[in-house]
Amino acid sequence: MNQTLTAALPRWQLDSIYPGLDAPELAADVAALHGVLDETEAFWDARGVRGGRRASDPAADLATLERALALLERAAGLLVTVRTYLNLRVSTDAFDAEAQARASAMRAPAARYQALTARFKSWLRGVDVAAAAADSPRVAALAYVLERYRQEAEHLLSDEAEALAAELDASGGAAWAKLYQDLISRERVTADPEGSGAPRELGVAELRTLQAHVDPAVRRRAYEAELELLGRNRLSFAAAMNGVKGQVATLTRRRGWDRPLDYALFQHGVSAAALAAMHAACEERFPRLRAYLRAKARLLGKERLAWYDLSAPLPQAAHPGFTWEEAQEVVVARFGTYSERLAGFARRAFSAGWVDVPPRKGKRNGAFCSAVHARGESRVMLNFGGTLGDVFTLAHELGHAYHNDCKVRFGRTALQVPTPMTLAETASIFCETVVFDGLVEQGSEAERLAVLEQSLQQSTQLLIDIHSRFQFESAVFARRGERELSDEELSEAMLAAQAATYGDALEEGLRHPLMWAHKPHYYSSDRSFYNFPYTFGWLFALGLYARYRPEGPSFHERYDELLSSTGIAAASDLARGFGIDIEDPQFWRDSLDVVTQRVDAFEAITAGSAGEA
Repeated sequence: MNQTLTAALPRWQLDSIYPGLDAPELAADVAALHGVLDETEAFWDARGVRGGRRASDPAADLATLERALALLERAAGLLVTVRTYLNLRVSTDAFDAEAQARASAMRAPAARYQALTARFKSWLRGVDVAAAAADSPRVAALAYVLERYRQEAEHLLSDEAEALAAELDASGGAAWAKLYQDLISRERVTADPEGSGAPRELGVAELRTLQAHVDPAVRRRAYEAELELLGRNRLSFAAAMNGVKGQVATLTRRRGWDRPLDYALFQHGVSAAALAAMHAACEERFPRLRAYLRAKARLLGKERLAWYDLSAPLPQAAHPGFTWEEAQEVVVARFGTYSERLAGFARRAFSAGWVDVPPRKGKRNGAFCSAVHARGESRVMLNFGGTLGDVFTLAHELGHAYHNDCKVRFGRTALQVPTPMTLAETASIFCETVVFDGLVEQGSEAERLAVLEQSLQQSTQLLIDIHSRFQFESAVFARRGERELSDEELSEAMLAAQAATYGDALEEGLRHPLMWAHKPHYYSSDRSFYNFPYTFGWLFALGLYARYRPEGPSFHERYDELLSSTGIAAASDLARGFGIDIEDPQFWRDSLDVVTQRVDAFEAITAGSAGEA
């Protein structure tokens, strides 16, 4: 995108969260956070809130429990608001040294909150929560959350060991993650992918955008520049990967989980049976997605695709470009076909300055949405390049923001808000589907082909590429239990996973050996297997959308209530409310029928077409 146009695109405002780093409101909340943590620790000590306690008087336990929940909700609200604000500043400006320092300073209270929460969870093992819920509306409203705390408590170390683990994470896994994020955000490569004769500094986000260029030479040069950029820090990235995965593997084993995946399943709120059912259904459809990739290669005049062709525009398709204003209009109009509430919410996000649009130096790669629950707001970060894919990304992230808004409207508290990743993608994919349905039903055949192709690019990511990431992470954990892995071994594991999933649809020598260095999800010390929940959420949302189509407006309120409840009910229970059994492979097959239908439509439109090599 033209640099002048990029500079004119809107950036988010953060003043409604805090007016600035020197704002008295921010200082007051930081002071209040430390105060409530002090109060919580003193209360824990006075009431014996720790592991290994014997059951005491039920009335005393109820009083302790109610006060404990009030303290934890207050601390969580303050901690999340302050950290989100600082992280939002850093995510769009990795060179903001003061925000970086403030964010670093928040790790200590975050570790303290984590340790206090671990003590509370251990204490719950000696409390009759069901009896307390019968006598207390506050406890009843958090019954699901408390039951999960109790389950997790079965795997906690001693209070002292958990406190030490939380404190050491700041200089261990979290520090490795910060090193990775700083490097990936700051690193630039001097390159000239467009062949303009004027090389310029480019980051990962810009290079990824250029791999959707119409010119294959531009795509290849951008891909090669990305490999060069990532390769510069591959030793540091490998050290970070080993540090994070080693810490996670050690702690999950010490806490009594058989493997990190078992803890991830608990975190994501699904059973091993549900994951197995989904994976089995997905693997059944790999051949259809590979057929699409081979058809795309033919349309590009190639026998097989290179990695940098996955996002390539088709010459047979009418690939529209969008100004920022046009992208907003498309999304609002399509949201309006579902409900005026959804369309009005999107307009509010735009007018309130919740969206940061342009890619720029120091800005994080990709896109995300962050909730600021205490303010009843969200923030959406994009790296907008004016493509059709960017329009779908905008719809996706606004879906997350709408999900957050449902929690606000239904009055969920700070302890009711956290949502497992498996359900966190529900609204985002639903909103994407609303936009897709409108765009694919209008326009010329060439325009519909562009929409189908964009959808199938996403399907490839969510079925094939996500599964390759799952296989890669599984392999890394299995081998990291024995020793550290070199950067070469990490690349070999990545290529092996890509070969197993993409098959012969990708050129063997032109895959992406450094995708393990590209994806930040691998570097989280508190959230492993940040991959399969995307596929789960995508297919779950498609299943819900299929139920909406015949039901119409009567679906809206039930759907909003489901979104508001993703932190206070199990995925399986919420699904049953819509007649869905997530442990039944047939549900996943039914959702995947949408993909098959889109591949069929793609092949029907492109039959007989061919590109030029």
